[in-house]
Amino acid sequence: MAMSAGREPQPIAAQRSLDEVEAPDAVRSAEQDLPKTFGPLPLPLPPATALLRVHRRTHEGVERFYLELQSDADLHRTASPQDLGVQGPPDLALAEVMARGSLRPAIAALRSWSTTKLALRQWITALRRRHGRELRLIVWDETNFQIPWELFFHDTGDPADRGWLGADFEVIRWTAVFTEIRPDWLTSVSSACNGQLLAFTDPTFPNPAALLARYPHESFGSLDDLLHSLDDTARNVGVVFIWGHGIASSNGERSTLAGVSLDRLEVFKMRAMLNSRTLVLLNACGSGQLLNDDRFGEQGTRNFAEMFLRRGARGVIATSGQVDKADSYDFAWRLLSESESEDLSVPGMLLAHRTNLADALPSDPSVKATDEQLREFFNGFMYLYFGNPNTLLRMLPSGADT
Repeated sequence: MAMSAGREPQPIAAQRSLDEVEAPDAVRSAEQDLPKTFGPLPLPLPPATALLRVHRRTHEGVERFYLELQSDADLHRTASPQDLGVQGPPDLALAEVMARGSLRPAIAALRSWSTTKLALRQWITALRRRHGRELRLIVWDETNFQIPWELFFHDTGDPADRGWLGADFEVIRWTAVFTEIRPDWLTSVSSACNGQLLAFTDPTFPNPAALLARYPHESFGSLDDLLHSLDDTARNVGVVFIWGHGIASSNGERSTLAGVSLDRLEVFKMRAMLNSRTLVLLNACGSGQLLNDDRFGEQGTRNFAEMFLRRGARGVIATSGQVDKADSYDFAWRLLSESESEDLSVPGMLLAHRTNLADALPSDPSVKATDEQLREFFNGFMYLYFGNPNTLLRMLPSGADT
């Protein structure tokens, strides 16, 4: 992936001691520089941007992962960062948490999960001290472990913090995109996603006519019809809205989006998105889950978001699990309505959405939160954004001046 030029990496202010940027319980012997680069990604990253890369590795015959960190600042870590080394996946996949209905133990476990991740917490603390709330974290997870990084809990001591990463600064997901023309996801976006809204809604779902009628749109009776319409290169498509059932599987024939399998989705070229500025909203269960296809003996991660990015979408909002219909409709309404009056930052909208949900929780949520508060909290954090961190959305109501 090509990187846009940014400022030269700069160290944390010289007068600030390491003690000021590490967590209080840090082991401060034999500090080392954090790795400045890895893989194909050159420095510098854009200002106030950091990258958390999650690598897959087979260790002693078991699938595990390890972490690498990259940022625009010279930061430090302790000599023995066990939490960056090879480790097993946490049992915290939100789709499974919601299916079990174990929301109270899950939110307590999520707060506890980060306790031993000292090097990662040190890095986040240093980044927050340097960039404050302007920090943007890109998570490039190459595993199929469904780790909920937006719910990594880290208390920096700032009374304004909520603790959850996804509620304190923008978190953007990256994934491998299997195209010969590598997308450049770090360039500034010259103009917002705007144009016609193309929609498919499962006929068993509530009718979103009141929402769609606000914008120039076309609704389709099947997802096939919508996807075929995206081959019309004369279309200027601002938003693709798919609201239906999703099934996640380790087999591309059985992984489905509104009845269309991941295998069959390859047939649709969707050329209109190459000529438009398009945001895709996949309001379908598990549409953002990263999968390995067992049929092919490979470790490359696939998902429905990757397919739309490969076809030219600027960004994709997808879910890591099953979101209640009422909450998924409210999310779509908020996304579109907030873009009517100004260019809306898509990662910024998700940050604000999660912040509101975190603010609604009491200080001891596993005991004092209501079932409804917990349900809404987890539903909201299952929305993931993949793509360019600078993606904007502007949806003018029908008849409005451009």
